[in-house]
Amino acid sequence: MIEITYENDEGEEVSVELPSKMEVCDECNGETYVLREGMRGHAYSAEEFAESFDEEEQAEYFTRGGIYDEICPCCKGKNVIPVVDEEKLTPEQKVHFTAWEESEAQKARWNAEDARTMRMESGYY
Repeated sequence: MIEITYENDEGEEVSVELPSKMEVCDECNGETYVLREGMRGHAYSAEEFAESFDEEEQAEYFTRGGIYDEICPCCKGKNVIPVVDEEKLTPEQKVHFTAWEESEAQKARWNAEDARTMRMESGYY
């Protein structure tokens, strides 16, 4: 079972347990490790990569579990995570799951908007 929590239309927090199954972690793709937080999302040009890293560091950069990696914060190195098993939901559970998905999508939109605002305020487009 997995517990989800969302805020309903009346502003009340709703928590519901739903049936779950295990799936390969989306964050590390079942590889246990991810690139350290400060390095994620940064794309090095070939020139920048050559200037920033010596040969040993370049090899280490592409080594799973190397010095630039950390244990996946999502699955904690277990390679799999629990997810809602939609095939086993009752009609009532489906209502809660849909409301939770909509709530999560709204949070993602707000976070993206905040990130855009921060980029604009810092001069990055």
